[in-house]
Amino acid sequence: MRILLVNPWICDVAAYDFWLKPIGLLYVGAALKTFGIDVELVDLLNRHDPDLAKFCKPKGDKRYGTGKFFTVEVQKPAILKNIPRRYKRYGAPVEYFEWRLKNIQEPDAIFVTSTMTYWWPGVKETIDVLKKFFPKTPVVLGGLYARLYQNHAKAHIKADVIFSQDLRGLPSLLQELLEKEVKCDFDLSKWFEIFDPAYELYNKVGYLVFLTSLGCPFSCSYCLSPKLWEKFVQRDPVRVVEMIEKYIEIFKVKDIVFFDDAILVNKENHFKPLLRLLISKNFQVNYHLPNGIHARLLDEETALLMKEAGFKTIKLGYETSGFLQKKTGGKVFDEDLKRAVEILLKTGHDPSNIQAYVMVNMPFQKPEDVVNAIKFCKSLGISVSVNEYTPIPFTKDWYELVELGWLQPDLDPILLNNSLIPYWWKHGMDAQTVQKLKQLARNIYEKDDNSLTSMMIKKSIN
Repeated sequence: MRILLVNPWICDVAAYDFWLKPIGLLYVGAALKTFGIDVELVDLLNRHDPDLAKFCKPKGDKRYGTGKFFTVEVQKPAILKNIPRRYKRYGAPVEYFEWRLKNIQEPDAIFVTSTMTYWWPGVKETIDVLKKFFPKTPVVLGGLYARLYQNHAKAHIKADVIFSQDLRGLPSLLQELLEKEVKCDFDLSKWFEIFDPAYELYNKVGYLVFLTSLGCPFSCSYCLSPKLWEKFVQRDPVRVVEMIEKYIEIFKVKDIVFFDDAILVNKENHFKPLLRLLISKNFQVNYHLPNGIHARLLDEETALLMKEAGFKTIKLGYETSGFLQKKTGGKVFDEDLKRAVEILLKTGHDPSNIQAYVMVNMPFQKPEDVVNAIKFCKSLGISVSVNEYTPIPFTKDWYELVELGWLQPDLDPILLNNSLIPYWWKHGMDAQTVQKLKQLARNIYEKDDNSLTSMMIKKSIN
């Protein structure tokens, strides 16, 4: 039996390789291999694939292995025709994809993943190409879009199966597709502890992304993580380090990224032991925490261990200032962020590597809330990553906005693209205001211009 795994193109108005790896698909690949199935991977977003140079000029790395994708402008979906933004396909050229498929033995099945729900046009285009090459091969669509928008996917994507389960559902899916019994000697309810993501399916990568935990015990109103997973699970730190060591040896990368949602939870039994193991191994790599750690849970010992281990990028979840901090779940308040930054600076972390996430265009948020958040971060000596808010289906925010009549429950997910919401949503900030706030976040570190801040607030309110 042979199965092809595919990480699809992104179609969007903007995209950047900020350590993007199809981690879920790689876990699927690991499980398939244990079932005795031959697995091949085509990752259309792997900028480091050496074969790309045959079809386009490779985009070089920026900081710590991140960088720009190869892009081609494509026709906008009709629903976006009045939005003044160019629409592009991000990832490998079509010619590369077709060349790969021509050189692949026809598989028994094809598994395609999906991440952001508003990226579904890229998924559709990817599967259209696959169907052209392998019209008789069943295509299975999984991932976040498949889980959240099953009916939409059935209506718009030419997949034969919309798979909305986790790895526990793989054996029955395979038996249905391949009409062969699939033997599993593992307890698949513990798949996260058992399997390593199958990075060996790549020829080359520029960095490695891992999870040391799955899910999140917090209940922020805008986040879906607690509902995606039945429980919060942490992996044995010894197994995490063995996994890292195995793949560093294969790929010789210099950047290791942890995308946990709550890596500081239970830190005495999880993250601190992991840090001590990483220090003892001395892999000579950079470690990164881009997903927004919980500022309230940081202590000085953890920060010291992170510094000694070689952690560089540290993102702190801050989100906003004012009453919305409590309304969205009370994960962090100003005093928590201040204390966390003081600890990081005291323990020798480079302030240029410390950044707080600030959301813009949250429900009920005013422009001055964003301005105040930006200025507060500046007063602490760190920079800000301004992220445009998007309401995620089935979160507390989503249900509230639907009940208020501010969102339609059957809205096409393409409109929930955070870059596009300001162009059509009448209950938040317009696109001009959002862009001015993002520009303020950049400018305020170059020049503390209070008149600019005042002007921004006035124009935003007006």
